[in-house]
Amino acid sequence: MILVLVPQITNRLTYIFDFYFKEIFKSDYEFTTDAVKFKDYSEAKFSYGFKQVNDELFLEADPILFETTVSIRQIKIGIFNGIKTLFSVSTGSLPFDPFAAGFYMITRYEEYLPHKKDRHNRYKPESSIAISGGFLEKPIVNFWAQMIKETINNKYPQAITYSGTYSFLPTLDIDNAYAYKFKGILRTSLSFAQRLLKLEFNKLRKRIKIHLGKLQDPYDTYDKQRRIHQTYKITPNYFFLLGDYGKYDKNLPYDNEHMVKLVKSLGEEATIGLHPSYGSNTSEEKLLIEKKRLEGILSRPITKSRQHYIKLTLPGTYRNLLNAGIKEDYSMGYTTKIGFRAGTCSSFLFFDLEKNITTDLRVYPFAFMDSTLKFFQKVRSKEVINHITPLVNDVKKVGGQLIFIFHNESLGNERQWKNWGEVYEKVIRLAKE
Repeated sequence: MILVLVPQITNRLTYIFDFYFKEIFKSDYEFTTDAVKFKDYSEAKFSYGFKQVNDELFLEADPILFETTVSIRQIKIGIFNGIKTLFSVSTGSLPFDPFAAGFYMITRYEEYLPHKKDRHNRYKPESSIAISGGFLEKPIVNFWAQMIKETINNKYPQAITYSGTYSFLPTLDIDNAYAYKFKGILRTSLSFAQRLLKLEFNKLRKRIKIHLGKLQDPYDTYDKQRRIHQTYKITPNYFFLLGDYGKYDKNLPYDNEHMVKLVKSLGEEATIGLHPSYGSNTSEEKLLIEKKRLEGILSRPITKSRQHYIKLTLPGTYRNLLNAGIKEDYSMGYTTKIGFRAGTCSSFLFFDLEKNITTDLRVYPFAFMDSTLKFFQKVRSKEVINHITPLVNDVKKVGGQLIFIFHNESLGNERQWKNWGEVYEKVIRLAKE
């Protein structure tokens, strides 16, 4: 066990030390404020605070972990061993405070500060220190963890032995289960009328063939998904949108027999979670209704979620999820940028900064999404693998978990997703290497 001398034990301090030591290092540690106990301890130890006591291993602290308020901070971006750093300090064995830096990133401290939102009321990645510091595409917190480990092991060899085990998890959002099929008489009739008015006879003929079963619906890629998952022996996570129809929520009705059949079928071979609708983001009542719909279809509790449109607002969204009984959320990422919103490729517990407490909600950050690459970063299908390889390699290097998002429609290789039909499998192949 590693003993850590600190000036004061706080919720913030415990949270970030638990993350580094218990979750990443799989190591035991203990705090003490007793200098005599610390001096007499004969095994691995270090002090973390504002001044060194004697000649012990010492890591200088920034005050942030000993505070309870959220305030605007002037944070200097440094560099150490080729890795960007935050919270520079003047003494100690590291030129920055990795505990303060890690806390700032994974709690999303900056998202509690005043900031501009996009048109969907989301935090804009351009406001983040990861963008201004040029490290969004690196799991920076995991690299800081390696620095902590090396610093301790240099003084106490083998004090920390765990090196991490890389894994990957494909996840699929089902926003729109089918492009044309099973949409009901009204929606289908309106669609046909639009094609007629625009004189789009080829599109109209194609849709008729799909409805007659003579052509495959371009979003019906589920057999293809099954083949890929069976070939590579992986179990993905699916997130189903079951919200009421609206401007941004256009899936089949939750009680549509074909929707029910699809959810049940995929539920037999994969992990199923809720994709809370755009409309539910500000309504805990709607969230509960949608969760009960999915539970009713599967006849089992639903404890995983990912927000539609990645509508994540802290701390409100996570508080609503906790109140609804959700235990795991996969929304930590950006729609318009690939990379690590919380600076890490490891899951972590949500720390509510306003309440100053660690919660039971586990957050699983994702690294990239098909629509981000195509529509926002304008990456062509044949360039995707080269574009994401450095990011994937970094996750492997730090022994983290690579989570990525695809949609059933991007495997269809038609319409706006032309030439993307094989990208999902290529990404899985890269992740599995």
